[in-house]
Order: sequence, then C-alpha cells, then structure tokens
Amino acid sequence: MTDPRPNFGLCAAASWLLLAASLGCSDATLEPDPDGTERPPAQLDIVRLPSNHPPFFNDTDSFYAKVGRASAGTISFRLPNGQRGSTFAELRLDAQSLAARPDGTPFGPNDSVLITMRVPSTDEILVELSPTGIRFANEHGAELRLRYDETHGDLNGDGDDDHRDDDIERVLAIWRQENPGDPFVKIGTIKTDNARELRAFLKSFSRYAISY
Repeated sequence: MTDPRPNFGLCAAASWLLLAASLGCSDATLEPDPDGTERPPAQLDIVRLPSNHPPFFNDTDSFYAKVGRASAGTISFRLPNGQRGSTFAELRLDAQSLAARPDGTPFGPNDSVLITMRVPSTDEILVELSPTGIRFANEHGAELRLRYDETHGDLNGDGDDDHRDDDIERVLAIWRQENPGDPFVKIGTIKTDNARELRAFLKSFSRYAISY
C-alpha cells in the first residue's frame, strides 16, 4: 500500500534544485577550456575595459621587423599629462622569428616586413595584428602580451571585484579570431605571476582577445 505521507526528504531536495535553478550558475566554479576549443562570438565573453579607463596614447603601432634583429611594438594608455602611460598590448619578435611572408615566400637574410598592431575597439581587450598570413618559426613565435590592469579586478563588469571575478581570472585566456564574426579559438596562454597580464606565442597573425 502506498504511504500517503509526503516524503520531506524528496521535497527538500526538489526545493533546493528549484532554488539553484532560479539563482543560475553565477556562483558556479568555472572550468578552463582546453587549448584549441572553438566558440562562436555569442558564447564567449571578451573582457571589457571600464567606461572611465584612460584614453589610449596610441591605438595603432607600426614597426619594421627584420631578419636577424629583435623588434617590438607597444600600444599604451595616456597619462593625464599627455605622456605614455601603462601598457595595453605588446608584441615582441626575436632575431629568428620571421619565417615566411603571407604568400609563402621564405624571408631571406636582411629581409624586413612592416607589422601593424591596432585596437579595433576602445572598450574591449582586443587587438588586431597584420599582415595576416605571415608565418613565424616554430621555436621563435611572436610573443603577444595583453594586460588587463585597467579592469581593477572587475572582470565581469558588474562594478565589484569579488569571488566571481576570482573564478573568471582562473580561466582567462587569449583567444584567436581570424576575421570579425568568425568563431574564436583558445590558444596556449601563460599568466604572468603577480601581474594582470597574459602572454601567448603566435605562429601567425589575426585578432586576439582576453576572453572567458
């Protein structure tokens, strides 16, 4: 015969599940995606800069990279006095980085190429690098450094630096997008100790963002 009395254990469990569903997953621990994970733009959050962040000192930087010589480019914020301030993005090539041009032609001794860094959005941690199609040596990839100091720890843009931001920081990575609207692909990322900075070694150029 069926017991007509309510099962309070099951009721409590059901109530908890309903409560958890109503709260959503905002407090859930985020798990990092493996390198190579692909996501459409709508399923990825690019870390945004606060609306009151300092203006850019330069939103574009172009420099010549030459075979046999190290080179670098930097995009920075501007200090109130108009001088160059903290770094937003930095690109470094060593003397052996250049491998092939976009058409596949290998670089020869003393060859050079004009490289351009550009910030396409003033409110996202996103940078475009060109020329697309250029190739770098396997053991001497171009090193990209992206910083998120100006978020002041508020990575989800809710106005607070709290445990949710700590969870996000643990899974932050640099993601590559070939063209606007294309899916993003997670690339190997290194977190700089004691700094809000991520690094990645690139084999080619496209668009790169700090995302989760």
